Amino acid sequence: MKVAPGPLPFPPETFDVVFSKDSIVHIPDKHALMREVFRVLKPGGRFIASDWLIGHDGEPSAQMADYIKSEGLDFGMASPGRYKAAMEAAGFLEAKTTSRNAWYREVARTELDRLRGPVGEAAAKIVGADFVAENCGIWERMIPVLDAGEHCPTHLRAVKPA
Repeated sequence: MKVAPGPLPFPPETFDVVFSKDSIVHIPDKHALMREVFRVLKPGGRFIASDWLIGHDGEPSAQMADYIKSEGLDFGMASPGRYKAAMEAAGFLEAKTTSRNAWYREVARTELDRLRGPVGEAAAKIVGADFVAENCGIWERMIPVLDAGEHCPTHLRAVKPA
């Protein structure tokens, strides 16, 4: 479900699970986010997410900033430590972050190779060569920051006390 920014439109203790995939990266205030997730979970409920994180707190490197700009998105990236601290401050137990960087480095290379090959040629016939080239450029900017560990796709999970 897509919701507007701000408090979730649900009463307290509504859900057994709150799941997010590649969306909470757009919410800058991770502490407010985790308080809100905690609020809508039933006791014993689980928060499970997978998203794009940055490997450190502070400003991104020039390479990372270039990658973020190439995506054209409003990333509110945070480090695994900041997410874990936000989950714990909200009251979650068993807060855990698991980096998926090593796995995604290989996936990203495979995706780029496919875009440069027959898959990209087929896609260009549908969406245009410029669109495919633009996406190749994004992947070419992403791979070095994945290799450096600055860009780290991560799984997040935590449990609301019963």
